[in-house]
Amino acid sequence: MINGTVVYFAISLASMLFSFGIAASAQQCSSFCVCDTWYDLERASCVGRHLYNIHTGAPDNVQALDLSDNVISVLTSFELANIGFTRLKYLNLSKNAISEIDLNAFDGLTDLMVMDLSRNRLNDISAEVFERNKNLRILKLSKNNFKSHIPKLRSSSLTELSLDSCQISHLPLDTFNGLKHLRRLDLANNLMIQMNAIAVQTLHFLQKLSLEGNPWSCDKIMVDLQMYLRNNGIEFDEICSKKGNVRKFEKMIVLPTMTRNYHRSKVANPKETKQRTNRIEMESNILNNKTLSTCQETASPTPVTDSEDNYSVAYWFLILGFILGILSRLVISYIWLLGVYLCNRRYSVERFNSGFIISREQSLLSLNGRMENDGSLSEFYPNTPPPAYRDVMLQPSLYRYPSRVSNLNRDR
Repeated sequence: MINGTVVYFAISLASMLFSFGIAASAQQCSSFCVCDTWYDLERASCVGRHLYNIHTGAPDNVQALDLSDNVISVLTSFELANIGFTRLKYLNLSKNAISEIDLNAFDGLTDLMVMDLSRNRLNDISAEVFERNKNLRILKLSKNNFKSHIPKLRSSSLTELSLDSCQISHLPLDTFNGLKHLRRLDLANNLMIQMNAIAVQTLHFLQKLSLEGNPWSCDKIMVDLQMYLRNNGIEFDEICSKKGNVRKFEKMIVLPTMTRNYHRSKVANPKETKQRTNRIEMESNILNNKTLSTCQETASPTPVTDSEDNYSVAYWFLILGFILGILSRLVISYIWLLGVYLCNRRYSVERFNSGFIISREQSLLSLNGRMENDGSLSEFYPNTPPPAYRDVMLQPSLYRYPSRVSNLNRDR
């Protein structure tokens, strides 16, 4: 009974300690990160948290730190070592806004093996920034903006370097002199036209070189580069092929000119002469058939069809006629509308002038009637024009004398 009780208490104590250990390890991880095990490495994943620096609160014992897809812009000297990330073997800082890296930014990370700085805003990197990371193997610098400021890095342990899509237009001859153990180099999708073989002759362990996606000029320099890579067993994609496109009539065969020998001996055997003639005609027919088939095959990719030319000419004539018809209709409509407007304006002006003349005449007749009634003009001033007809109609009380012409104020 006592032994059973002891065993029970021991099991309970072990379970409690295990649960406390799990809780303690869970509490160590920051709220910005997710902690787990990744390829037997203690990892803290802090992806897409809008972090503006590397101070995430992740535990010190992490060996893989993923800070991708954030807004980190600067890496200062000894910053990672001061936080305690000295055991890091994998560091992912891709998809950030990093534009400046101090010289001692990665000092103290002696176990670092993989570094990802792709998709940032780097324009230049100091040559000695990775020199003290003695275990660094893979460095990814893809999709930055190096252009003509290509980093001339120095590292005795680096074996793989990615510089694709960095807008590199020129490659100095001493760019890779400090990377003696480089085995894989990616220079694809840049803006380079030429690349001298001297630039990679110092890479004695190089196994693969990616050059596709550049606007190569394929001159003698590029031919020499391909020859060097091929002779040293370096894997690469063929960029300047010797076998070009088949040109028109390139494979045409010129038949030899056959002439008869008119000075042949008359004593020749007729049977042998007939067999020789038949053999010559057969060979001539075979060569003619080959020549015709070859010419047809080489000329077939670019046939000339008169019907397509006629169709295109007719199509353009149709469009031109349609446009001219629309323009002529617009001009005719404009002329017609302008004529209608001018006629209406003339009619309105004439109507207005005729009304004004009539009103003046009526005023004159009214004045004449006044003179015949009393024979005096005592209330009128000399040289005074008669009032307008409109004024008489609007203010009849001012003109109280009847007129022979108008029946205005007849009731007064």
